[in-house]
Amino acid sequence: MDITFAPKGILQIDDARIVYRNFAGEASAYNREGDRNFAVVIETEEQEKALVAEGWNVKAKPSRSDPDDIFRFLPVKIKFNDRGPAIYMAMGDKEVKLSEANVKLLDKADIARVDLDIRPYDWEVNRKTGRSAYLSAMRVVCNISRFELAHMEQAAEGELPF
Repeated sequence: MDITFAPKGILQIDDARIVYRNFAGEASAYNREGDRNFAVVIETEEQEKALVAEGWNVKAKPSRSDPDDIFRFLPVKIKFNDRGPAIYMAMGDKEVKLSEANVKLLDKADIARVDLDIRPYDWEVNRKTGRSAYLSAMRVVCNISRFELAHMEQAAEGELPF
């Protein structure tokens, strides 16, 4: 995973691993209905320190598999508006832009690679401050079988075959 601190506070992460996917915005014990989000796994303590130094809200908790190991992640919110986000899904040699209506496909996708840009939103409420991470743009490369690829080649250009 490569992290770049870009101008205007944009965080660029290439070859990221994402977890806690809720692109559909489904309600759960951890999520309100309509709140779309996911988390980016932060691989090292050095990456965590660098992100925290820049004001990002990295979460850390003991790993399920090894309590001596720490699982670090950056929660990312998804809000569709005139500013984005621009989300692209690539399968084989086809790439489509996902909309608010079909972005939920990423919840079940077999993901090979994720590159994304995250924009900060610095807030203050009742004298408390913080930074929320919002998805600005993302490209998701999905693993695809030869059968799915054949079906996609038969589909109309630019349309999702499902």
